[in-house]
Amino acid sequence: MKTRTTLIAMTFAAAAALWTAAGETSDPVLNSNELPADITASACNPSMVSDGAGACQVQDYANRWIGKTARGDLFVVMGSFCAADDGCRAWLVEKSAMGASTLLAMNGNFHLRRGANAYPVVETHTEISALNNAYNRFEWNGATYARTGSKLLYKVDGKECGTREECSNVARKALQHEDIDRAVKIWENVHGVSWI
Repeated sequence: MKTRTTLIAMTFAAAAALWTAAGETSDPVLNSNELPADITASACNPSMVSDGAGACQVQDYANRWIGKTARGDLFVVMGSFCAADDGCRAWLVEKSAMGASTLLAMNGNFHLRRGANAYPVVETHTEISALNNAYNRFEWNGATYARTGSKLLYKVDGKECGTREECSNVARKALQHEDIDRAVKIWENVHGVSWI
């Protein structure tokens, strides 16, 4: 548990360090009783942690201030039961005088990148199957976050080979280097062809 808490703290510290401008402090606070209802209600989602008997456990949430906006303050919120590399759900929350609201729910691993305005560009990476990883990019459009990029990459034996076309090129190179097993696995898994 101590390691998990340390990883969460390190993730939030890294996000704040990358996002907070020079001279800003991380004094703003988002208390657990201020969390938006869509976050606290997710504690009873069956895919989340349960007590083994199907009843939901009360979840604790960790949050980290990442910057100021014209309307208030931005925070990243994550269940305290999640380790930084677990790919658990996290939320980008804005707290204003009107209360706190969820701007974006992030599934999988995520990175915040400084954008052209106060809202970070969010990049997510989710393993959706043993054969595929999904990458998404979200940008603030002035009112909400919108998906501005999405790609599905294939993997064979746990290693990404890229898009279908990129995987074909990897398979051809594997053949050139006489790595026939790798080439066949790529063609089978990505293209559904079991012969070359």
